[in-house]
Order: sequence, then C-alpha cells, then structure tokens
Amino acid sequence: MKINCLICKRDDSIKFIDNYKFNVKSDVNYFGNIKIHGCDDCDFYFASPMPLDEKLNYFYRKIYRAPGRPHYIYSEDLNDSSIYSSKNLNYILYLSSFIDFSKVKNILDFGAGSGDLGYLIKKHFNHIQLHSFENDQFSQEILKKRSYINYNKINQINTKFDLIFSLHSLEHLTDLSIMEVFKNLTANNGNFFFEVPNCPFKKKFIERPYDSPHLLFFTKNSLEKISKSINFKLINLSYASYGLDESF
Repeated sequence: MKINCLICKRDDSIKFIDNYKFNVKSDVNYFGNIKIHGCDDCDFYFASPMPLDEKLNYFYRKIYRAPGRPHYIYSEDLNDSSIYSSKNLNYILYLSSFIDFSKVKNILDFGAGSGDLGYLIKKHFNHIQLHSFENDQFSQEILKKRSYINYNKINQINTKFDLIFSLHSLEHLTDLSIMEVFKNLTANNGNFFFEVPNCPFKKKFIERPYDSPHLLFFTKNSLEKISKSINFKLINLSYASYGLDESF
C-alpha cells in the first residue's frame, strides 16, 4: 500500500522509520498496530496507518485524562495561584512581543485541557472572551468555571478569532487539515501561536522512550514547509526549553 506524505502528498520520498512505541501498552486497543513513516524531503514523520477516528474520539473523551492516566488533571492543583507558573508567564511574555492584548477580543484555545493560559490572560485582560475546543469530559467542567465557551465540533464555531493558540495538541491529530480551518477562523490581522515537540528522527529523537499518544512528529523544516503550503506568514519559529540530550 502506498503511503503519501501529509505535506507534499508524494509517496516516493517516504521511508519506514521505526515501530511505534507505546507509553501505556493497553492503548494499542485504541491506536492499533501502527508504524512510523517519514518524508525525507519534508523532514516530517507520522503514524501509519492512522487510528480510526471513532476510537480516537472515544480515547480523548473518556480515557486520555482519566484518573490514573499520565495526563490526569488533579483538581486540587487547579487554583488561581497555580496558573502563574514560569511556563505560562513565559508564554505571555513571548506573545506580548508580537500581540497587543488590549486589542484582542476573542481567543480560541484548541485542545485546551484545563485552559490555564487563556485563564491567566483573562486575569490581566478581562475584556477578552475565551473559547475552547476540547472534547475531554474531565476538562469541560473546569473550562466552564473559567468562563470558556467550549465547542465539541469544529463546525460549531462561527466566530473569528484575534488569537488562536494550540499548546501540544497538533501532534495528536491524524492529518494537517486543521491548519486551513485555523486560517478560516482567524480575524484580519489575527495570529496563530502553537507549540509542538521537536522530533528530528534523523538525529537524537530516534532514541525516544515512547511515542503515544502522538501521531504527527514535527521538525522546524517541516513547519516551514507547512506554513508555506497554506500561505501562513511566519512571524517567529524557534526552539524552546532544553535539548534532546538533556531530555532523554
């Protein structure tokens, strides 16, 4: 069976990279027996074959943040002081270099989880309306308490956003079609901010301990190609945090 790159759509530059590694072994019931392939030209990597949408939707709605799981949210940790983490403050400092929040009216947090960053932004800019796209049943009550308008389906959204951000969510998707959706949902002079793991399989990342539940594996080169393919204007694209040697 031919495998096509999700960016350039070609199949002649695709190579098998490695077997997929599960963090929680029982997740194979939702993801199936998948491999990782990559496009040499785009420096982009992805799971193949992709899991069924029906199983993935159930996984992220019922399983991903369930008690005992790696991404379970401890409610006792959710308070107003906890959102003032160095990570969140650094996000705001970074965004403030490019964005005048006094002119921002609507923000969409895609894959919001508990919505910490948006909640912190609203603490300082109360006029901003927070929106989220989050299917996880364990997070939705938290988002409601934090004054988010939450959507379960992307076609429910009819608002234009001055800022869309997505923090470690894009790597969980099965394709890149969301990029065009973001483009259509962005207001004039709006911005899209995202953070994803850096996954250079040609280098140190091949030694990673596990893959799940990620399905897309980005590099700086691949993000440049994606932005070009959909005519996104890149304002800044850079590395953050510590390197792979220290991480592993």
